[in-house]
Amino acid sequence: MPKIYWKLERIAFSLVVLLALACFGLIVWQKNPGMTLAIQTGGEMLMPSSEHLLGCMAPDQGGCERMLIELKTPDKT
Repeated sequence: MPKIYWKLERIAFSLVVLLALACFGLIVWQKNPGMTLAIQTGGEMLMPSSEHLLGCMAPDQGGCERMLIELKTPDKT
């Protein structure tokens, strides 16, 4: 098979896969209208823990403790 046909086949396959994923997303969105709210709420719940994880990856462990203290103190606004 010539090289150009091989490239066109890969591009066409990629487009078919992307279209299938878009259709799947549309079907899920239509069957579960509250899904977007659940995803947003889940992201907000995971955000502090991911920030804490990044703070604890630093070689200085004092940063991890400071991050925990900042997360536990309520906002002043």
